[in-house]
Amino acid sequence: MEEVLLNLSQENKRELKLLGYSDIEQALIDMYESSECYLARKEGESFLTVGGLWHNEDQDFPQMFSMFSKDFAEHFVPIARGSRMLVNFFDKSHDIMSMTILSDYEFMVQWATWLGFEVVGVVESNCQKYVEFVRCNPNRKSVYDGTSRPVMH
Repeated sequence: MEEVLLNLSQENKRELKLLGYSDIEQALIDMYESSECYLARKEGESFLTVGGLWHNEDQDFPQMFSMFSKDFAEHFVPIARGSRMLVNFFDKSHDIMSMTILSDYEFMVQWATWLGFEVVGVVESNCQKYVEFVRCNPNRKSVYDGTSRPVMH
């Protein structure tokens, strides 16, 4: 936990505060208790990213999240490869995932699109705009809107 606290990017700290957390450590504890998460590190170095799925009773399907180290830019290629591997891993057990990204971070919006997430809307919360994404597992036939499913006779 301390490693993540010491090396978390400023962007992620800002987002956690926008989500209502005044204590970053408490946010990480809540994430650990409410999600399926994985920490990736370069051998012998600090963590690169923490990523996973947030499971909430109010959601129809899990929300993917990622938090990055302050050295994100220096390790972009392995983080991108790892992100793709994580999404493929989640595809084995989930037909649909969602993601919400602060619109200020255009690079992250592009990253989500590169991972196969599609924009489904923009919402405003606490005077901030967030881009909402959904990703249907390409290996399964799935329609996230039940009314759009074909009728079988």
